[in-house]
Amino acid sequence: MGSSPAAEAAAAVEELTRLYRELPRRPSADEVEAAAAAVLASEAKAEGAAARLARAEAAAAEGGVSGELLDLLREARANAVLPAIGLLRRRKEAEIVMEVERRFKAGEERVDSAPAESVEEDVRRTPRGFTGGLDDEMVLCEILVRLPARSVLRCRAVCTAWRRLTSDPAFLRAHHHRQRDLPLIYFRRGGSDRVGAIDLHAAQLRPVVDHTWPPLGYTVIASCDGLLLLSSGRFYICNPATNHWAEIPQLVDADFLGLYPHNPSGEYRVLYGEFHGEEECVYHILTLGSDEPRCITMTMGSETVEQPLAREFLMHARGDRSVLVRGNLHWYLRHRDGGCKIMVFDTASESFQWMRHPAIPGWVSLLEMDSTLVFSAVECTTRIDLWVLQDYERSTWACKHRIELPMAQIRQFPECNLEHLGWSAMVVSVEGDVLVRCSNRIFHCDRKGNVLASFQFDGQLPMNCLHRLKENLVVHPFFQM
Repeated sequence: MGSSPAAEAAAAVEELTRLYRELPRRPSADEVEAAAAAVLASEAKAEGAAARLARAEAAAAEGGVSGELLDLLREARANAVLPAIGLLRRRKEAEIVMEVERRFKAGEERVDSAPAESVEEDVRRTPRGFTGGLDDEMVLCEILVRLPARSVLRCRAVCTAWRRLTSDPAFLRAHHHRQRDLPLIYFRRGGSDRVGAIDLHAAQLRPVVDHTWPPLGYTVIASCDGLLLLSSGRFYICNPATNHWAEIPQLVDADFLGLYPHNPSGEYRVLYGEFHGEEECVYHILTLGSDEPRCITMTMGSETVEQPLAREFLMHARGDRSVLVRGNLHWYLRHRDGGCKIMVFDTASESFQWMRHPAIPGWVSLLEMDSTLVFSAVECTTRIDLWVLQDYERSTWACKHRIELPMAQIRQFPECNLEHLGWSAMVVSVEGDVLVRCSNRIFHCDRKGNVLASFQFDGQLPMNCLHRLKENLVVHPFFQM
């Protein structure tokens, strides 16, 4: 049985009150002045000590002092440039005070620059329990944008003012920006198919999609800005944070290639292809919310791609996951002859091009992390190499981490007999975090080979989804059509 609105509101207020008390108070004018003076004093003391020792070193050199003594003097000079431990601690504390004051001032400048009617509206929005001052308004926003989507929705039940605040488009964009990008997994619970997200920082499994809709047997085929594209024979676009769904009938019997935001127009679009007989294929772009797809010609630069290459690309790309980086779609294409290439679709010009990539041994996956293209390469059963694209225009790659998998620790779990059970590993952060799936467990490991957390599942074995979700409470018009 679900909680009542009053209970939801009470829980939200309690959570917000705790976070509010943990935030630093605004320093007084005297504290700010003292902090600034402490920083200046520490700088002056360090500069004075360095100058005195420099003069002593010059005098010693002119007086014919031995090289050994000069080396000792230079070492003393280098150490003296650093302030004493107590002075260093006082300076650090002073810098923290000045940073807190800077953030409060930034909030005041933001409000002062707004029209008078906007400030009056903000004051009317201030919920009960706050004094209505600028400090409280800023603190409230700083708290709310850090909460998970589910908690923000609970906060809307507190009062009308909080509902208006958490529904404001600027707040929703800031909230999405603050959310973590979470790896998705498939699992079953109670005989039902589900998709969950693993929060690595909190060591928690968050529910994302359950079996109630769409029908059983769906897979996640794309993720973008908090949206998931699901396939179960039919195709659905959904926002798990808002529980909005819409069917995309145009994708039935077509070969899906990618989902992306079109930045110039603010639209979300789908790229897909279709084979017409044995000699021809066509490509389409569908704007979500529209009933009519648009046919495009496959081009590279200003040249039209001949049908053999257009067909070959569609045959390989339709079974591979596209990766969205810098507004472009990328596919890592494996050919029968063993060769591999990266194809790029520029979503602004709607043209294709090839991208260079390093020769990496092992089983390779193309991924997106922190808005960057990365390769994960499993060369043996105990190691994964993580390659990062350092320069997008020049296609410059570098191996950032060589991650050792903690197989010895994993084998200590009775159900994890690696000799008889399959396992898989997926890198999920540029810092080298890895999710290792073995039997009915998923292990979170760091790049040094330490097991940080373990998640156990009942029933069917869990599977890595290869997609990620960053919660987004923005309401899209194509869900209302």
